[in-house]
Amino acid sequence: MASSFEIHGSRHWTFQLVLLGSRLQLEGWCDPPEADGDVLRCSAWVQPQQAPSDVAHALMRHPSCCL
Repeated sequence: MASSFEIHGSRHWTFQLVLLGSRLQLEGWCDPPEADGDVLRCSAWVQPQQAPSDVAHALMRHPSCCL
């Protein structure tokens, strides 16, 4: 199961929530026009007490990968 969304004002970023078993993963990718086809992909686990938008903002500030 997956659900995609964008955050208003976050140019070039798209996010997707993915349910993996009993865990929720947020995947994000950024495709800025100056990147010449290079897409930044990152992900983070969403804890039950966290809002997905808060995790998305953290990924935009500090891209990382949970896998």
